[in-house]
Amino acid sequence: MKKYLSLIPIGFLLLSCGGTLPQIVKFDTRPQAPFKGDTVLLEWIVRGAEKVTLDGEDVPDSGNKWIIMDKSRDFILKATATRAESTKKLDIVVPMK
Repeated sequence: MKKYLSLIPIGFLLLSCGGTLPQIVKFDTRPQAPFKGDTVLLEWIVRGAEKVTLDGEDVPDSGNKWIIMDKSRDFILKATATRAESTKKLDIVVPMK
């Protein structure tokens, strides 16, 4: 009787078990120190997520958004996968002109 060895690629096992961890590659703003009334560009890149939110609003894995800064505020980017979550907070302090 012959015995057969069956190999399953490790990558398949990780994906099928929900082993993919979401990674926030970039979450930044330009300019980094805006004044009141300035417009800033939020930019983000996320990999391995099933859902991405910016301040609770669904957004694509990679993108940008223009924001008029009338006061200091925090932005929260959350990347969610089946069994894991990554969160990054960006604090932008707006001094008066």
